[in-house]
Amino acid sequence: MDTKQILAGLSLQDKRELYGALVVELQPSKQFLEHKLELTREKVINCPACKSSRIHGHGSYRGRNRYKCMECKKTFNDLTGTSISGIKKTQKFQEYIKIAGDTTIRKAASVLELNVKTIFDWRHKLLSSFPKSSGQKFSGIVECDDKQLNISEKGNKKLDRKAYKRPSDRTTKRGVSNDKVSVMVATDRIGNMTMQIAKIGRIDKGSVERTIGDLVLDNNVLCSDSHPSIISWAQEKKLEHHVFIASRQHVKDKCYHVQHVNSLDNRYERWVSKFYGIATKYLANYLNWFIFQESIKKSANPFDNLIRAVADNSETLDNYREIQLRYKKLINLQYY
Repeated sequence: MDTKQILAGLSLQDKRELYGALVVELQPSKQFLEHKLELTREKVINCPACKSSRIHGHGSYRGRNRYKCMECKKTFNDLTGTSISGIKKTQKFQEYIKIAGDTTIRKAASVLELNVKTIFDWRHKLLSSFPKSSGQKFSGIVECDDKQLNISEKGNKKLDRKAYKRPSDRTTKRGVSNDKVSVMVATDRIGNMTMQIAKIGRIDKGSVERTIGDLVLDNNVLCSDSHPSIISWAQEKKLEHHVFIASRQHVKDKCYHVQHVNSLDNRYERWVSKFYGIATKYLANYLNWFIFQESIKKSANPFDNLIRAVADNSETLDNYREIQLRYKKLINLQYY
């Protein structure tokens, strides 16, 4: 059998699906439960319901340790609250985690031979397990920018306007408007980064403080564009602040610039394009996913880092159930 000849006859889409299937079959990795048991040995176990550490062993079930909380009397196991909790096809779920970042929902459903709705549910449970992309506190020179993204109500069956059939149907003018959501993007020179939704429409001092205020220290040097809200916020924080206007100047003193944050913006655009548009109510989770991917891309075994992070979050299901509530809060912010 001439493998090269077979590959030459495949379309690009078929090659991608074949690649996804081979990744699932060939990539060795630890099981989800093994990572969770390692984490259990490394940290104090708390009750997912009341967060109490007063727990006792309560037997085992299907290889999972069970516990009972002495405060609220509820029982739970190693995987309670994680993205895999309640999922019956656990091996398939782990296989999906391997290919989730490189394929669409429909292609993953085809590769794993599962229903599209199942993969959709798994996608957003997985996204809900990533930590908030606030990262660590910044060090040294910090670059920040506000990024404008179109509000998308993809999948909403109860629109109060006519549905957009294509991007050209939008009547919104270029620039900032209430039909767009502002995302604060910031990074330092050693790889600490964040991307967080600020508000609907134009950012203000309050939204800048809410998103990056806790991460920027008094001794940091801030570099940004000439947005008046960022300038005002930096003055209020008494930060050393260097402002750049793209048409006039790109670098000051050979070290102050905004090239790192612009590069982060561009990497996000390329990464998110493979998903063919995402609904704004899921945007925060996609931002968390992207920042996490960026943080582990130089790791020797990024898949193990991914599984470890997913296994460690026992609040995943709570985050998953609150997606719609958080979106309503974001919409309401523009009125206050």
